Amino acid sequence: MKKQEREAQILAAAARLFSERRFDEVLMDDIAREAGVAKGTLYTYFKEKEELYFAVVFDGIRKLNELLEAVADRPGQAPDRIREVMAAIVSFFRQNRFFFRLMSVEDSKDEAGRGTYRRRWHEERHKQIAVIETILQDGVDQGALHILHVRTQAQILRGMVRSVLTSGEGLSTEEMVETIVRTFLRGVEQRDGSIRG
Repeated sequence: MKKQEREAQILAAAARLFSERRFDEVLMDDIAREAGVAKGTLYTYFKEKEELYFAVVFDGIRKLNELLEAVADRPGQAPDRIREVMAAIVSFFRQNRFFFRLMSVEDSKDEAGRGTYRRRWHEERHKQIAVIETILQDGVDQGALHILHVRTQAQILRGMVRSVLTSGEGLSTEEMVETIVRTFLRGVEQRDGSIRG
């Protein structure tokens, strides 16, 4: 097996275990067993458990950020682009529930938390807000949206994803996306039909 394939196998096994248990409850022995590798092999790829944990986290966030950046580069009207980026986020998290749980845990921790891993985590998460912010700002520039605090609205919109995924009431992905977009856009709608915020 190639080194890259072995590393992917280890990351997948670690992701499963970290999503099921707290960080301190997962042992490197457990991860090696789950991945079907010797513990020594595991340590040739990752020096410590925290490094492996954040490798899982950064692998997921990289995939999500690449997906969002691709969506953000597409042209279109603000409501359609908001719908596309929300669909990308909701679909990603529904297909990767373990990663949604990991992100929820990390998001609850202090941004100034210990070490470079925690700082990098927040830098990567800010990239997602930046994508949403860009789409909203484009809508403002097109005259479709009137938003005074674009970054705040971007954070609210991202927060709506977490709320819907946590309490989705058995909704399909499409229903979740439509609920988010409809609530967000109508929440900033004027009586004359133009969008404000």
